[in-house]
Amino acid sequence: MIPTAINLAKLSKAPFFSTLSQEQLEQVAQEAQEYSFDAGEIIRSTDETNNPFWILLYGSWSMKRYLNSTQKPVVYETGRLGSWHGGISLIDTIATAEIKATSHSYIMRVPQDLMAKWIRDGFPIQEHLLKGIAFGGKLLLDHFYSKK
Repeated sequence: MIPTAINLAKLSKAPFFSTLSQEQLEQVAQEAQEYSFDAGEIIRSTDETNNPFWILLYGSWSMKRYLNSTQKPVVYETGRLGSWHGGISLIDTIATAEIKATSHSYIMRVPQDLMAKWIRDGFPIQEHLLKGIAFGGKLLLDHFYSKK
């Protein structure tokens, strides 16, 4: 994991941030952190206690979630820019997660309190977050039912 500078032009193309104003994009670039990960590098381990949001800006990643009621983890791989993971502590209590880069990737790290601030500041990101919660919740629920 190597810190990198946030490129506003690329940031504005990621679906998570594509509806932000120029001023909001500049604020994101000042407040958030971006990192470069090599293929195979772990972004988040199952024992990580800090639970920031991770947002895929370039590249691809694989997520494994472990429900204690099933033998095999839920596995989800994507290269879809704007995909995000983390930040929702209850989901991590239900199913711990490991995230690994599957190609050279640039990923933004956003602490929970910063994401909450952006929402309070009126950043148009709520729909994207809610869709992610619904998708991830359905993925876990389907896996839970398939193992009964």
